Amino acid sequence: MKTRYPLHQICMSMGTQTKLLMKNIAYNCLALAIGLTVFSACSSSESADTKTQKKSVSKPAVKLGMVSSAKVGQHVQLPGEFMAFQEVSIYPKADGFVEKVLVDRGSNVRKGQVLMVLEAPETEEQLVAARSNYLKAKAMLVASHEHYKRLKASAGIRGSVSALDLESANAKMMADSAAAMGEQANFNALTKIKSYLTVRAPFDGVITERNVHPGALVGSGVRLQGPMLMLQQQNRLRLVVDVPETYSVGLKQGKQVSFTVNAMPGEQFKGKVSRRSGNMNQKFRSETIEIDVANAKGGIKPGMFAEVVFTPEGTQGALTVPAEAVVTSTEGQYVIKVNQGKAQFVEVRKGMQSDEMTEVFGALRDGDQIIVNPRNDMKDGAQVAMN
Repeated sequence: MKTRYPLHQICMSMGTQTKLLMKNIAYNCLALAIGLTVFSACSSSESADTKTQKKSVSKPAVKLGMVSSAKVGQHVQLPGEFMAFQEVSIYPKADGFVEKVLVDRGSNVRKGQVLMVLEAPETEEQLVAARSNYLKAKAMLVASHEHYKRLKASAGIRGSVSALDLESANAKMMADSAAAMGEQANFNALTKIKSYLTVRAPFDGVITERNVHPGALVGSGVRLQGPMLMLQQQNRLRLVVDVPETYSVGLKQGKQVSFTVNAMPGEQFKGKVSRRSGNMNQKFRSETIEIDVANAKGGIKPGMFAEVVFTPEGTQGALTVPAEAVVTSTEGQYVIKVNQGKAQFVEVRKGMQSDEMTEVFGALRDGDQIIVNPRNDMKDGAQVAMN
């Protein structure tokens, strides 16, 4: 059974649906317009960002600096050790027994002062025998010399002395002279050995070690635990410093240095480089230098440590750039030079360095412009834009 609606109801229903349809179409068009506007704005923004990014890549903003020939001016601090200016271990020169020890550890001695006295009775007897033999040989030489003179004087009378007798007398005199010289040498040698029994100080200094006492047997064939005495010159010291090869080139002899002693805080000392070894230690790649230090009061002891501060001279032929301008990569070390507005990579080798500056060696000249703040993504040949 069909339901019938009045005509005016049907018309009203169709009008309502038409209005709803038109309304939906209007909403859809408005949404589409908004979407297109947003898309256009996003596309424009992306395009602007892309252009800006391309522009920044092609022309990075950088800070420029200059290559100069100024010195780095670095202060280098290195550890050092004080050593006695002279030091000697005193061993016996002759066999014997210790008779007297006239010094002890800490004794201040003067050059030539008697330190020890040894005794060797057999040496005394050998010396007496050698002296006797020398006097005997000397007497025989005098006799043979007189005999030769008389024969030579008599040879003036024809037939009184034969030539053979004269030659024999001369040969006897020469033999006695050689024998006398041999006995004299033996006597002098034994006299020297006897003098070794008295041990004297070779220079002014302080006895720092004593290892023997009276009655001890000493000599070249006797095994000792150490030297009889140890003598050090302490009124003048050597401050020994090992300087790395990076700084040794710029450290000249006579260079002024300052140092502090760890055991004497608050005190500042000055000195000059007195000596250089002239070679590099193969193990530590360093050169040993010495600084002479006056120590008349004896306040500094050998074996103390010090901190030495010096300013090495600039390396010959080196140029100076800011430390941050040197780029280190897997390919090597380089700085970026600005050449006609473009980045040019220049390989360099570092020299001496400080906190702010460093020495470089490469294809650079004094006054060249370089990039102080290089970027990792910067390419060789790229356009350079300055801040």
